[in-house]
Amino acid sequence: MVVSLLIIAGGTALAVLAMLLIRRLAPPRGLLGDMESADGIFSAAGAGIAVILAFVIFTVFSSYENGREASGQEAVAAQQMYQTAGFFPDKDQELKGEVICYSRSVIHQEWPAMQHGRESAVTQGWIDDLITTIQHAQVTGNRQGAALEHWLQLSEDRQDARRTRIAESQPFVPPFVWVILILMVVVVVGFQCLFADPSATAFGQSVAMASMAATLFAALSLIYVLDRPFNDRGAEITPSRMAASLAVMSGQAGFPAQLPCDAAGIPR
Repeated sequence: MVVSLLIIAGGTALAVLAMLLIRRLAPPRGLLGDMESADGIFSAAGAGIAVILAFVIFTVFSSYENGREASGQEAVAAQQMYQTAGFFPDKDQELKGEVICYSRSVIHQEWPAMQHGRESAVTQGWIDDLITTIQHAQVTGNRQGAALEHWLQLSEDRQDARRTRIAESQPFVPPFVWVILILMVVVVVGFQCLFADPSATAFGQSVAMASMAATLFAALSLIYVLDRPFNDRGAEITPSRMAASLAVMSGQAGFPAQLPCDAAGIPR
């Protein structure tokens, strides 16, 4: 949040100061006063960067939304897997314990790892344990057969949601695109500075520059925030949905007396 505000406030302040400095050195009517096509060129440049910024913001927001939805889908699938474990009496406590530990590891192990674009080996270990345990479950009758099919579907849904969540934790905007965006903003702000006119009021020109610069730098700040949805940049996706599912599982009947992990999901 602080970085975002600094981008907007700092960029706008520098743009206004540049305008005021050039205004003191510029001739009457400004450096582009005799250039009739200057307004048209500036309008074209402004429209171009507006379209590009809008497109990048739309795609980054879509990536952010995918990460948020995947987090919710994973939490729901984990909660339903916990409930379905009751259809396998011989593995009920073991499966429930592993689902609980998986959920804890997502919150306490994988979420911090995603801030660096990585996944957690601890969480992957619980996935492997769940697969091994369900493979050794004794399935008899149509009822348990249907439960096994449902479990496998839930497991696939959970895994797909986890893969999406991890994928969206990676930066969506590549460094080269960042360079292009920043360069375009600098070009447009610099072009606006050339319209500095000492015969006009300093206040009016400062307000015009501040309005334009604040809009451009706010767009860059928005892209910066949404580009890493699991980092604390002002719009962080938290593991609140998994925490809510974990609370529901912990309050249901049949909660395991002993769990194979600690409160942070680390195996005992």
